[in-house]
Amino acid sequence: MENICTRLLKKSWSNYNVGQIPHLEGIYVIGTTHPRASTEVVYVGRSNDIHRRMVEHKRQDLAIDKFVKKNFAENGGIQLRVKWIEEHDQRRNESDYIRCVANKLGYWPRFNING
Repeated sequence: MENICTRLLKKSWSNYNVGQIPHLEGIYVIGTTHPRASTEVVYVGRSNDIHRRMVEHKRQDLAIDKFVKKNFAENGGIQLRVKWIEEHDQRRNESDYIRCVANKLGYWPRFNING
């Protein structure tokens, strides 16, 4: 588990451009850039199709979805970033990945439910 979180966090950020996000199973993070600061991880997710899930984040009504939609409405999503890795471990719950990433970051992503 630790290796998976480390690999994910070491990946380079990509723009939130759905056309460049692959159809694969794995874990992903959504981040937002801040002027003169690093990118903040705001959400950790797991999906059997990351491309589909990123499209859904632009259309659904969870807190992260509203955040994504607001960013696209305000500035075309220019401050949003994503990264992902392929991962097929069905034994793990999404909450395991969230906790692992949060421990490595030193903070809980603001759009993941803490618990």
